[in-house]
Amino acid sequence: MATTLHPIVYWAQTEDNISLKVDLRDTSDPDIDVTAEGLYFKAFGVGAGGLHEYEFQMDFYRNVNPDRSAYRVMDRAVEFNLTKDGPALFWPRLTRDDPKPAWLRIDFDKWKSEDDSDEEDEEAVMKKEQEEQMRQIEKELLETKEQAFADLKTVYLFFFNLLQFIGYAYVVVYLFCRYAFYGKENMKEAFDRAIIPLGICQMFAFLEILHPLIGLVKTGIMAPLMQVVGRNVLLFLVILPNPEVQSDPMVCYLFLVWSSVEVFRYPFYMAGVIDYSSEVLTWLRYTVWIPLYPLGFFSEAIVIFLSIPFYDDTGKFSLSLPNQYNISFYFPYWLYAHIAIIVCLAPSLISHMWRQRQRRFRPKKPRTFHVKLN
Repeated sequence: MATTLHPIVYWAQTEDNISLKVDLRDTSDPDIDVTAEGLYFKAFGVGAGGLHEYEFQMDFYRNVNPDRSAYRVMDRAVEFNLTKDGPALFWPRLTRDDPKPAWLRIDFDKWKSEDDSDEEDEEAVMKKEQEEQMRQIEKELLETKEQAFADLKTVYLFFFNLLQFIGYAYVVVYLFCRYAFYGKENMKEAFDRAIIPLGICQMFAFLEILHPLIGLVKTGIMAPLMQVVGRNVLLFLVILPNPEVQSDPMVCYLFLVWSSVEVFRYPFYMAGVIDYSSEVLTWLRYTVWIPLYPLGFFSEAIVIFLSIPFYDDTGKFSLSLPNQYNISFYFPYWLYAHIAIIVCLAPSLISHMWRQRQRRFRPKKPRTFHVKLN
């Protein structure tokens, strides 16, 4: 089981308020609950341990007033302003339990105590300066580590998308030129030339399921999971074992549709990795799929349907009784079921892409950071 990561939290106080700063950058999906007795925090962002999910919970030394407390999510931190409940006084510590957690630090920039009006003695000043220096060194080391991780991630994602683009672009250019010059003549040769780069790209596409799982990209997992698994099952379990369907023009049409979608998707991802914004790439990414996705689903269903007679005649992948397992499996029935699955899931994927397009081209509203807690 993965170890829970705690963000570094800085705190300070006055007689009336407690201020907290959660050192977490690019925060997303925050789950925050402030009660009179304590605080629960959980969010995804870049902290001391890199890009991960961070979580902590603390019980306050005394109660606070949740109705008069608030927080705001900023690019570099999450800040809390908590109002103490009861008479105005300084707390000896923030948490009910002593000693304090290792991830809880004093925010000297905001710190005030009961003796602030008096002159600090030399030992206290030296201690404060030393702690401030250590905090600055620790911050610089963490920033260096985070920057190194970010640079490595950028290089990896850029070249991953670049290589995928090259592979799919080769398939598009080859099949398009093949159709332009030779039409439907000798489609088996066209299949043999296109299947190697397409198969390699489809195998590497499994990494797109892994990327959001390990935090390399901030996207959902369901859309790439359905698309990658659906395509690879069709490619490696239906088309490759069936030499008869490989010479059918519909298979190369399907390869051309798949690859045409990707030659616009991967350049958009490459631009995003290096923080380059292009209106042309964005429009193509969220527009070209509109005719290609329905055409792709239709082509997939046709290819499966054309493959059924081969698996019916040969019995390949089917299991007949009697056998040592005492079970039977008729592969053509599974192919019919696969067609039904495509029909059922296609509207979901198309709706997902349409929602993404609407979000991308919708006018942006000003971002509000202050949230009142009830």
